[in-house]
Amino acid sequence: MRAIDEVIAALAARPGRSDSWFVGEPCFEPPVELTDAFVRAAAHRSFHYPPHDGLPALREVLAARFAKEGHEITPGQVIITSGAKCGLLALLATLLEPGDELIHPRPSYPAYPAMAARLGALPVAVAERDGSFSGWPEAVARHIGPRTRAVVLASPSNPTGATVDAAQARALVELCRNRGIRLICDEAYVDFRFAADRLDLPADLDPHLTTVVRVHSASKSWAVCGWRLGWIISDASLATRVASTHNAFVNPASGPAQAAMCALPEVPASYLENARSMVAGRMAELCSALERTGLPVRKPEGGFYLWLRVNDLESAAAAGTVGWSVDVARRAGVGLWPGEDFGGSGHVRIAVTAPSESDWEPAVEALVDSVIHG
Repeated sequence: MRAIDEVIAALAARPGRSDSWFVGEPCFEPPVELTDAFVRAAAHRSFHYPPHDGLPALREVLAARFAKEGHEITPGQVIITSGAKCGLLALLATLLEPGDELIHPRPSYPAYPAMAARLGALPVAVAERDGSFSGWPEAVARHIGPRTRAVVLASPSNPTGATVDAAQARALVELCRNRGIRLICDEAYVDFRFAADRLDLPADLDPHLTTVVRVHSASKSWAVCGWRLGWIISDASLATRVASTHNAFVNPASGPAQAAMCALPEVPASYLENARSMVAGRMAELCSALERTGLPVRKPEGGFYLWLRVNDLESAAAAGTVGWSVDVARRAGVGLWPGEDFGGSGHVRIAVTAPSESDWEPAVEALVDSVIHG
């Protein structure tokens, strides 16, 4: 049982208002260009299975989008998947055999080690240093063995919000290239780097994607979580293999959703700029509010989450992070995600995108009060 399941149960059993700070869903609306396109796509009443590797038109749109950023991408390198998570599973199933090893950060998105273990592979955790990737490439190098097949990370990280800088990105790409392993870049939050610098992306250092594999999601960047739409971008040979594995596991992504995403070139650049600004503003407000509690608050470099250390609280130290989080849910109706699920006890993950705009200020007050009196 996940630790978050205990928190969810405590919230469900509590009468009255509850604030869930654990759902990583955007706090902004989708672009009208995409929602209008979805309506048009549904009106065509074409509900057949799309091609298993994705609609050709969408693959072309995405290849052209990355080409504008200076990448040498062809439609044959783009595979549309049923959400980025299913894409990641298909990718790992393509790369890993039982007994192989997957290196991932600690703390990290729980799906990385869980998927590797389910596939019979060994997840190898390499710890971040104080909520950053400082020294991480060197630490990864020390953990690479004869059965290591890939390194996976998200930048910004889920849950810490750490990002790789240009030097770290270069070191990781060169390390993986020299060792003949894949560097899987989970780009779910790449559009939410608060100091956005495209040169910090490992993919910029591997234009043909012979080492780097990109995993992207439409859910976070364009607020269409329910469409379950993601894509894998790699060299053409690996892309073909991933498409075959994805087809064996799950059905293709929704046809109308794929058709609607073809309108992506119509979305103005200001959309992502405004979305990033909104999330960054919320993060700054939340950090400022929590600093008043006396807890050590490290502002993340990007992403949707604040990784908050709570084991300095006497009540959290006594009850443990999970017990403390469950108590906060029962008593104050504030839902926080215990760090144990991410491999980081003594912390909680707080999703600044979770409360609605109308509930934002009272939710922050309730959160701060629950921490102070925790």
